[in-house]
Amino acid sequence: MPSITSHYLFVKLVWLLVFLIIAAFWTTVYHYAYNFPYYDDFQSIVLFLTHYIQSDSLSEKLILFFEQNFEHRVVLAKLLTLGVFLVTGQVNIKILIILGDLSLLGTLFLMFKFFSKKQISLPGFFTIVCLLFQVQHYEDTISWATCSLQHAPCLFFSMWSFYLALRRKSAFWSSVLAILALFTSANGLSAVIILMIITAYSNIPKLHKMTQAAFLLFITAVHLLTIKIHSGSMLDHVFKHVAVKSVLLLSFVGQLADTNYTNSMVPSVVLGIVFLFPITIVLKNFFEKTLTDVTTLQWFCFAGIISLLFVGFLIVFARGVMPDFDGYRMDRYKIYSAFFAIFSVAFYDRYWTFGKAGSLVKIAVAAASLAFCISSYYIYYDKITHFSREISANELNYSWSKTIYYPVIFEDVSITNYLDFAQRNFMLSDRGRLNALLSNINWKQSEGNIAVDILNMPDRIVISNAPNSQINQQADELYVVATDPVNNQPKYFCLASNNYVRSVKNFYTTFKKSVGTEFTSTIYKRKLKPGNYNLHLLSIRDRKSVSVHSIGEITL
Repeated sequence: MPSITSHYLFVKLVWLLVFLIIAAFWTTVYHYAYNFPYYDDFQSIVLFLTHYIQSDSLSEKLILFFEQNFEHRVVLAKLLTLGVFLVTGQVNIKILIILGDLSLLGTLFLMFKFFSKKQISLPGFFTIVCLLFQVQHYEDTISWATCSLQHAPCLFFSMWSFYLALRRKSAFWSSVLAILALFTSANGLSAVIILMIITAYSNIPKLHKMTQAAFLLFITAVHLLTIKIHSGSMLDHVFKHVAVKSVLLLSFVGQLADTNYTNSMVPSVVLGIVFLFPITIVLKNFFEKTLTDVTTLQWFCFAGIISLLFVGFLIVFARGVMPDFDGYRMDRYKIYSAFFAIFSVAFYDRYWTFGKAGSLVKIAVAAASLAFCISSYYIYYDKITHFSREISANELNYSWSKTIYYPVIFEDVSITNYLDFAQRNFMLSDRGRLNALLSNINWKQSEGNIAVDILNMPDRIVISNAPNSQINQQADELYVVATDPVNNQPKYFCLASNNYVRSVKNFYTTFKKSVGTEFTSTIYKRKLKPGNYNLHLLSIRDRKSVSVHSIGEITL
């Protein structure tokens, strides 16, 4: 009886944690996702809908859906944008991010179907929950609408396509899902190829196989022959520096051990080998002619890993001749690291079902994934809040000076032509938090001066604390605001990069980090109009109280 009671309580605890993990993730998404476009959101969301509304031709409207966004055709993102507009009369970037994130729940439901058929153990399913609903992949799920509508949804459509094909379900719907993956992101090309291979080895009628292949090949051929590749010669890229790029590919696979924080590629390469080892197991079964030992779930995971490996190949091999030691580990690709881990955990799960040792391994993996999930909120808090602050600063800079300040590399001379139209017609502002806080500030008055060092460089101005000056240690956010000395109106809003006080206990009780006493702010001259400006340090505490200090003047 005690053992039965203990098992019952253990199961209840696991399901409670599942609920809490998912709830914490969605709360974070809602809290930090911001209703203003960022970078290529302007093209794939704002510019698309602007042109769609302004166009009177049905054919032109249709063509807009299939225009390129870099090497991608983001048809799904545009369909959802148009759908939200038709239903609500406006476009809210936060809503689009949330819609993209629903694919994570759809993915979890798919894995739950395997769990309900007892093909995944409870600890294995719990591990998958922890890996799906953590915030290492914040760019894909919290901060950036284009990523939210591309990466996870593309994987969602691909996985469901594989699932239907492996379960001998509708060939029509599995084909439709593969095409949806293709037109959600260029990475979905692998879904079409893998689906055709699965179908070729299935026992469905030959006519169905030929019809599906013809349909998929026709759509894919039209897509590839009408798309422009901006990255240069693929052959030159693929066959140069193969050994080094192969190591980078392993590191890409294992980016759960984020090299931006570990400062070493070794942990990520080791994880990459572990996550790709299921391919070796399947190949071993193939050469030993024991493929019947591979379960449907394992074939599903194998297909998923191959599709992810195709993404890694595009990122590491196909983008350039020289190995890019920084590009492959950008945070916008972390969603793929999570899925590599999910597929490998599900693949290995059947090997951990024998004896007490197997149970201990499963529990250890589940506990490690829970620790990773919880710690991701602390590790990536700085980046999540930085993104939210950047995007909210863009909203202010545009309303003050018609400038999209972040990222600095973003240049679009026509932005005022279509963003003004968008804000008048469909991108209605919900009056962001910062806008409300700053509306009553008298910039002519300040609470005193703070001594700073101002380094004037050819392309930028770097402002930092003077050695003996300290800001209010109670601040949660810091900004530098440039105002017009004539009318004392704010013109530019710049982030102040600051160090956070390290306190794990304080973070998990208050869910925020306190700002330290040092700050640096870089003002890029290319984004400012020539003139004289007064500079102010803006401190925000508890997301509602502000203080303003004068920190000097600049002339451009």
